[in-house]
Amino acid sequence: MSKPYLGLALGGGGSRGVAHIGALQALHYSGISPDIIAGTSSGSTIGAMYAATLDPFWIENRFRDFMETDLFFKFRSGSLIDGRNEETFLEKVTTKVKQHYMVVLGLNKSFVAKREIIEKAVNFLVPCNDFSELKIPMEIVAVDIQSGEEIIYHEGDLKESIVQSSSIPGFFESTIKDEKIIVDGGVASPIPIETLKNKVSTIMAVDITNSKLKPLKSPNMIEIMRRSDIITSLKLKAKLSSEADILVKPNVAGIHWSDFENFNKLLYSGKSAMEKILNRLKNSNDNSIYKKLIGISN
Repeated sequence: MSKPYLGLALGGGGSRGVAHIGALQALHYSGISPDIIAGTSSGSTIGAMYAATLDPFWIENRFRDFMETDLFFKFRSGSLIDGRNEETFLEKVTTKVKQHYMVVLGLNKSFVAKREIIEKAVNFLVPCNDFSELKIPMEIVAVDIQSGEEIIYHEGDLKESIVQSSSIPGFFESTIKDEKIIVDGGVASPIPIETLKNKVSTIMAVDITNSKLKPLKSPNMIEIMRRSDIITSLKLKAKLSSEADILVKPNVAGIHWSDFENFNKLLYSGKSAMEKILNRLKNSNDNSIYKKLIGISN
């Protein structure tokens, strides 16, 4: 039995996941549909929405509907933080004071926002509950930070898998299960290419990494430590990206994971990046990959 041809790996990146929608729309226009999807964090949400409907335009409309809800404004306003209107305080103070405050907060709490916030968002966005309801196979990546091992979900409770895969460490509440502490899949697999290896003939990855580094001015200890972690993460993502057969990299430079103000820009960026890659494959001297992509989908 031959392998499925096209596996689509959708990386994590919070709001930058909107670029995945544009990329999927460009694939749809070209008559190409993946045979299996692997998703991390926001990639797991977009991937599940597509696997459930095969309609990237419905995904865009559903997200726009979500952006009109009270729940969405919690993501934007900072009111995710529990307690005494900390978001109002944080909006008005300097970066140095914010960092001091977050250190104090971190010594007393293991998270800023309850997982219930993600649960409500996933319930609104994803139209089915179980992997068995999907129209194409889906694999979702989370990580146990006790052992450092990836957890790959492909059956059972779809929404719970997405919640676990999207729980940004230290920000959203982790899932405690069977002595495991389960967090965002991006910790170990920011672009879930490895998940698809040996399962498909061709892996297409959409990398929504914000690789832009702003210059540090008189950095303190926290800023230096944070920048070091970011560089390590960027190196890992670059290594993973190099292992994809087809890499699509939308321009998301400078856009933070919580910034949904750039929805239209991100949508266009994903669509434009995918169109450029497909045109390059189509017009190359050896366009066999493109022909196979079209052939599988028809």
